[in-house]
Amino acid sequence: MELSFYLQYYLFYLQNKFMGYPFVIRLTVLIVMGLIFIYILSLIRFVWINLNLRKKERDFAKLSRQVKDRFVAMLGSDEKYGEDRVFQEFEDVILRMNNKTKIQITDLILNTANELKEAGKIVNEDNYRSIIHVLDIPSFWETELMSNNSKRRHIALRKLDNLGNGLTTSVLMRSTNHKNKGLRKQARAAVMKYDNIDPFKFLEESFDTDFNALDEIMIHHFLVGRQSEGPLPLLSRWVQHAKNHAFKAFMIKEIGFFNQMECAEFLKGLLKNEESKLVRAAIIESLGNLGRQEVEHEIFDMYSISPVEIQTAIINAVAKFKTKIGLDFLTNQFFRTTDNEQKVHLAYAIKQFGEEGKLRLTNLSTNSNEFERKIFDQVNYQLG
Repeated sequence: MELSFYLQYYLFYLQNKFMGYPFVIRLTVLIVMGLIFIYILSLIRFVWINLNLRKKERDFAKLSRQVKDRFVAMLGSDEKYGEDRVFQEFEDVILRMNNKTKIQITDLILNTANELKEAGKIVNEDNYRSIIHVLDIPSFWETELMSNNSKRRHIALRKLDNLGNGLTTSVLMRSTNHKNKGLRKQARAAVMKYDNIDPFKFLEESFDTDFNALDEIMIHHFLVGRQSEGPLPLLSRWVQHAKNHAFKAFMIKEIGFFNQMECAEFLKGLLKNEESKLVRAAIIESLGNLGRQEVEHEIFDMYSISPVEIQTAIINAVAKFKTKIGLDFLTNQFFRTTDNEQKVHLAYAIKQFGEEGKLRLTNLSTNSNEFERKIFDQVNYQLG
C-alpha cells in the first residue's frame, strides 16, 4: 500500500513539475521523446528485417546444397530425362515442398540456367521444362498471378516471363486493365509476346495512356522478335489512329528503323498536316533513315520557323541524304545560327559528307571565330 502511495505521489510531482516548465521546453521534450520512440521502433524493425533476410539466405543456401548439383547435372546433360525420372531425382524435395520452397527453387533454377549460359554451355531445354513442371513451378506462379495483391501479381508475371514457359492470354488479361500502372503495362507487354491470335491488340490503344521510354523498349523488343518470325505489318496502321503523341512519334521512328519504305508516302503526307513538334521531328528522322531525298526542299523551308528539336532532326536527315544542296544548306545555316549548340550539330553533320565535308569545314575555319574553330577541332578529333 505504501509503495503505491509513493508511486502516485512521485507521478503527480513529476507531472506538476513538467507542467510548470515553459511551453517551448515542454514541446521540445515531447518531440524528443517522440523521436526516441520512432528511433526504437525503426531499430526493432531493422533488426527484424535483417534477421528475416539472414534466415532466407540460410534457407536458400541449404536448399542450394541439396539440389543445385542435380540441376547442373540435368540442365547440362545431353541426355533427355523423362518426367518420371525427374520425379525420382527430386522426390525428397517434392514431399516437403511449400510455397516458400517453390519461390526459392524458381530463383535457383533460373540462376543455374543463366550460369550455364554464361559459361558457354548449352542448356537442355527438354530437361529444363521437365524439372519446372514436375516441381509444379509454373502452376504456382499462375496461381500467384490471380492474387488480389498487385505486388504479388507483378512478381508472378515477371517470374513466369523469366521462366520462359509461355503464358496463356486468359491468365494475363485479368491484369491488362489493372489500376497499378506497372502491372498493367507488364501484363500488356506479356500478352503481345505470347498471344499468337492478336499480338498487336494493345497497339490499337497506343499501348497505354501513360507512354514512356520504358514502354518504347518493351515494344521495340516485341517488334524485333516478331520480325525474326516473319515480315511485320505496316506500322503506319497504328500511327494513323494514335491519339498519344509520344506513342505516335515512337512508332514513326520504328518505321525508319525497320526500313518500311511502303510507309514513306504516308509519312510525307503526314508531315504537311502534323502539328505536334515531337511527331514532326520523328517524321523527318524516319524519312532521313528511309533516304527519301525528295523532301529536302520541304524541310529546308520549314527550318527557320521550327523549334530546335525539329531543326536538329532536319540537320540529321540532311546529313543522311548527303546531297550537294544539302551540304550547301548546312554550311549556310552554320553561319546564320547564333545557337552554339546547334553550331556543333551542324559541324558534325557537315563532317559526315566525307572528303567534301572535311574540305568545307577547312574553308569555314578560315573565316570563323575562336569558339567555332574549337568546334571544328573537336569534330575532326572525334570523327577523324
